[in-house]
Amino acid sequence: MKKLIILMAAVVLGCCLITSCKQKQVENGEVVVTDSLAYFADQIKAHPKDAELYYRRAKYQFEHEFVQEAYSDILKAVKLNDHVAKYYVLYADIDYARADFDSSEEHLQKALSIDENNNEVRLKLAELFYYRANNVHSYYDECLKLLEEARTRQPHNPKAYLIEAMCYKERGDTTNYLHRLQMVIDQDPTEVKAHLELGYFYQKHLDPIGIDHYQNALRIEPNNEEINYNLGLFYRDLGRIDEAKEQFTHMTAIIKSGTYVANAYYNLGYFDLQEGNYKSAANNFSKAIDCDKAFVDAYAARGEAYEQLAQYEQARADYNRALQLKTNFEKAIEGLNSIDKKLKK
Repeated sequence: MKKLIILMAAVVLGCCLITSCKQKQVENGEVVVTDSLAYFADQIKAHPKDAELYYRRAKYQFEHEFVQEAYSDILKAVKLNDHVAKYYVLYADIDYARADFDSSEEHLQKALSIDENNNEVRLKLAELFYYRANNVHSYYDECLKLLEEARTRQPHNPKAYLIEAMCYKERGDTTNYLHRLQMVIDQDPTEVKAHLELGYFYQKHLDPIGIDHYQNALRIEPNNEEINYNLGLFYRDLGRIDEAKEQFTHMTAIIKSGTYVANAYYNLGYFDLQEGNYKSAANNFSKAIDCDKAFVDAYAARGEAYEQLAQYEQARADYNRALQLKTNFEKAIEGLNSIDKKLKK
């Protein structure tokens, strides 16, 4: 249900607001970049009671995906100085990476108690509540409360409106969901996630206004696979086949591999099949299979194209491959039966 969580991870929890861990200091009048583990080891050896050094090394290691090592260092930092909000923020991020969500919540709460004006912490905590809610309304209530506080302190707050929108979506409150998404766009027209969500919503209701939102999203992220593919599907679902073909063709020109482009080729092949362009259909289905060797529907569809071209051995091979991938796949069974009948005539 929470489709935007992955997209929003970079907003709050995924990126964890970690900036570059490169530290600069002046030595003999020259600025020296110090970002190696060897540097931190030397500094900590010389200053073993310096909490900031442990924090910096934890931050460095977390950014470089040494999660357990980062965890050990942040424990030391907090033990040496338990009154620094940013230490608990990093602690929470590390906890989250370790899937210890209770501890992550606890440390974000601690950071907020130390620095109650820190809106980024509120947003992180709100996002955590949203992630953990799973239809538990008390979590949604806590999330919305934090977001309201964040917006009160900082009215220009598109991130807060975006998370609010997702809370209302999960609660089935369409009016507030759409209103919050529009507030996101009003405050930040380049927020692609809001355009994408609105595109989803209007596509589901076959409302062409969703096309505008997908196109706006593509102006921001022109090579986004999901948005390109959804726009093609939307044209198809609206019966605007020429535009769908153009969109899928464009997508295959800018994206060379992956599930979305495999489906783009499949759709192009499907259009060809419907129009009797069997050779072109087989070619597009082959390209779909090149992108996804386990694309069972593409094998069955290519089998149909080959069957229409009277290339029965190739068709039989594709139908059999589809059955290997999906037992009792009805379309493949029907195809094999069809070939047998044709060859008996």
